[in-house]
Amino acid sequence: MNQSTVQLTQKELEAFHTGQMKDAYRYFGAHTIGDQTSFTLWVPQVTKVSVACIEPGSLSEEIFQMEQHPLDETIWQVQVPRKLTGYAYEYILETPNSDILRKSDPYARSSEKRPKTKSIVAGASKHTWSKAVLNQKKIQNKNHFEKPMAIYELHIGTWKRNAQGDFLSYRELATKLIPYVLEMGFTHIEILPITEHPLDESWGYQTTGYFAPTSRYGTSDDLKYFIAQCAENKIGLILDWIPGHFCVDEHALARFNGNYLYESELEERRMNPDWGTLNFDVTKGEVVSFLLSSSHYWLEEFKFDGFRMDALICLLFVPNIEERQPNQQGTDFLQKLTNNLKEFHPHVLLIAEDAWNYPKVTHDVADGGIGFHYKWNFGWMRDTLDYMEVQPSKRSEVHGKMNFSLMYQYEERYLLALSHDEVVNGEASLLNKLPGTLDDRFSQLRLLLGFWIAHPGKKLLFMGQEFGHFEEWEFKPELDWASLETENHKKMANFTKELLGFYKTEKAFFELDDHPDGFSWIDADNHQQSVAAFIRRGHMEEDECIVVCNFSERNYENFKLGVPKLTDYEKIFTTSNENRKVVVKALADSSDDLPYSIQMDLPAFTMNIWKKRMGVKKNE
Repeated sequence: MNQSTVQLTQKELEAFHTGQMKDAYRYFGAHTIGDQTSFTLWVPQVTKVSVACIEPGSLSEEIFQMEQHPLDETIWQVQVPRKLTGYAYEYILETPNSDILRKSDPYARSSEKRPKTKSIVAGASKHTWSKAVLNQKKIQNKNHFEKPMAIYELHIGTWKRNAQGDFLSYRELATKLIPYVLEMGFTHIEILPITEHPLDESWGYQTTGYFAPTSRYGTSDDLKYFIAQCAENKIGLILDWIPGHFCVDEHALARFNGNYLYESELEERRMNPDWGTLNFDVTKGEVVSFLLSSSHYWLEEFKFDGFRMDALICLLFVPNIEERQPNQQGTDFLQKLTNNLKEFHPHVLLIAEDAWNYPKVTHDVADGGIGFHYKWNFGWMRDTLDYMEVQPSKRSEVHGKMNFSLMYQYEERYLLALSHDEVVNGEASLLNKLPGTLDDRFSQLRLLLGFWIAHPGKKLLFMGQEFGHFEEWEFKPELDWASLETENHKKMANFTKELLGFYKTEKAFFELDDHPDGFSWIDADNHQQSVAAFIRRGHMEEDECIVVCNFSERNYENFKLGVPKLTDYEKIFTTSNENRKVVVKALADSSDDLPYSIQMDLPAFTMNIWKKRMGVKKNE
C-alpha cells in the first residue's frame, strides 16, 4: 500500500462510526510517512493508551504515549519522529479499573510469526502490478455465469512442503502450484484463510489479523508475486475470508478494551460453542467499517478475484438458537457488504458457504436477496455422498438422495463443493467413503467426479481428491504425493485431468448452469437399476449432451435409453476404461417418454456421455 498522510476529519469520523467507511486501513494502524511513523487506534472507554515498539534484534521496548483525537475521544494517536519500519509493536491499554491490557493492532498489515503475537510496522510495498495483470483481473470473471468454473481448494501449508520439510513460501508456491493447476485443468484456486492466525490447526479460520497476510509463508510482496503469477496464467484466485466470527486469543480482538467491543454484547449470541470463536457485533458502525475495510483491502491491495465467505450461518441466523431464527441485523450487514463490494469492485466473485436454507442468498439485494453470486450446495453434497456411501446393492432404497437436488436447483445459483469439510475429522477421504474393493472404490470415485461435473452448478474440489488421496486430511506435513507412483492413483489423476478438459470444452455443462433450459431428466426414477439419465444443454442445439450414470455394481448389456433425435449418437466421454469410442444409431422405438431410443452396454459404476454425431444427417 502506498504510504500517504491521511487525517481523520469530521467527515471520515462520521463514516467510520456509522459503518460507511471502506478504507479505514488508510487511517488506522501504523503508517510510515517519510521519516515519521504514526499510530492510530479506535478504543473507547479506556483511560490511557500507549504503543510499545521493539527494534528488530532488540529486546527492549520504547514506549510512546498516545493522545486522544481532538475531535473524537474514542480514537487515540501518536506520531513518532522516526521511521520504524520493521519494528514489532503492541498497544498498552489502561482501563478505568486500572487493568493493563496488551493488544496487537486490529489494523496491522504485518505480524510476527506464531507463536509470537506482536504486530509489525509494515513499510511501503515494492511490488508493481503490470498492466497485463491488471487487465486480466478485469476480465477474469467476465460472464462467469456462462463459463466453466472448476476451483481447486487448498491449504497452503499442507499441500506440499519444500525439501527441508518447511512451508512453501508464496514465491515457491507460484513455481509449484500454478504449473500443477494448469496441467490438471482447474480454472481457479481457492486458498483457505491466510489472514493472520495463531494456531496452525485452525486452518486459518480463527483469525487475529484481518489486514495481515500470515507471515508463515512470506511477506506481502511475496504474496503479490504469487497473485500476479496466477493472473499471468489466467488462473482466478479466491480468498477464503471470515466476516462473521473471530479468534478468542486475548492478545487480539477479544475483549479489546476489557469489555465486549468487537464481539456481541449479548451473552447468548457472543460465543460459537462448536468453533470456540466470538461473533462480531455488526450492529456497531465501527465493527462494520472494520469488516468492510478488510474486504476492500484484500481486493485493493492484493487484487484477489473474489471471496468465499465462511460461516454465514452465524450472520443470517441468530446464533445458538436451534430453530434457526433469521437474524435481520446480520442480513442487513451482508447486504451492505455485497452491495458495497460490487459497486467498487464490479469484477469481484462472491461465494457464500453455509447459508442453510436461507432464501435468495444469490439474488440481488435490490430484489430482496443477499447479493452473492454463488452458494455452496450443501444439500447436493450431503445427499450425494450419503448415497454413494451406501452399499451398491442397497442404493435402490435411497435413490431419492441422488435426484432430489434438481427439485430446488434453480432457486439459487449453486456451486457444487467437495470441500475440505468432507474429508477431515473422521469423515474419510472421498475414496474411502466408498464401499467395495479398492478397484470398486476407484471406479466409484471416477463416477462421483463424473456426476459432479455433469450436474448443474460450478465446481470445487479439495486438494488430493483429484488423485484419490487415500487418507483423510489430517493436517500432516503434506499430501501423499508418493501415492502417485502407484497405478491406481496415477490413473485417477489422469482421469481428473481428462474430465476437467472435457468439462471446459463442452458448453452444455456450463452455459446454462442456472437456467432450467439447461437440464431435463430422461429417467430420474430408475431406482431398480440405480441408473440416472438426463440431458444437459448449452445455447446451441448441437451442444446437447446425454448423460447416463450406473450407480450399481451390475453390468447392463443392451441398456435401452430414450433420446430426442433420430440420428447417430457418439459416446464422447466415459468414466470406464473400456469402449471409449462407440457410435450407435437411434431407433424409431420410443422410450422414457422420448420418441426414439438407443441401446448401449453400461458397465457397473460408470457414467457415459453421448452426443449427436457431427456431420451425420438426421434420419427423420
